[in-house]
Amino acid sequence: MKYSVNIFILISLLISGCGGGGNSTPNLSVGGLPTDTSIDFKLFPDNYFTNYDVSAALTGADNQGRTYTGNTTEKTLNETVFLGDPAIPVQTDMVFTISNGGFGAASLTSYYSIGAGDRRFLGSRNNNVETVSATTTPIPETANIGDAGVIGTYIDNSNAETSLSWKLEDGFNGNAKLVLSNVTNDQSGVLDNTFTTTYLIKPDGSRLSVELKTFNANINTEVTLTGNY
Repeated sequence: MKYSVNIFILISLLISGCGGGGNSTPNLSVGGLPTDTSIDFKLFPDNYFTNYDVSAALTGADNQGRTYTGNTTEKTLNETVFLGDPAIPVQTDMVFTISNGGFGAASLTSYYSIGAGDRRFLGSRNNNVETVSATTTPIPETANIGDAGVIGTYIDNSNAETSLSWKLEDGFNGNAKLVLSNVTNDQSGVLDNTFTTTYLIKPDGSRLSVELKTFNANINTEVTLTGNY
């Protein structure tokens, strides 16, 4: 549940060959026994807002025929203040290489409200782009397959607007897919990029695998990356 701006900066660098992991087999279920829709799934791992620290090796390709390898890490940091409110930061670091010889690295910090009963995504910050205002909606602690909701609308320091939402789909074999969707329009209201993160999760919220799918309208490029935790 985070902005994707810096990821697109990174991918743009990789495609142009500027700058300068390991492989994994994706584990996103595509078949099997349907999961019981009455099961309550936690939307976050138990330790996500305390001491979460995970990594995943990523592999993938884009719609231009290039292949990618990389790694992403996600770690909870000490409580801080963001946009005037107490916040729990979660830092994501990413490193990628591409088959055209490109290399890049990026870091993004996402901020969540501290109240477990009123959890909200407050916004994000990196070296160049940060949220300056937000309209947020509480994210439920648990959900059932078929549920969906709005996370919020966010304005950054370039006056771009990002809308975030979530939904829970069948992951089969007792699992679910938590799908997080970002749509960003530029200051003129024109589509700039979309970013979809899909986690395969257990009922306790633990994440088995991840799929990252990005589309950058400025360079007409879609990249899909997958990996296991």
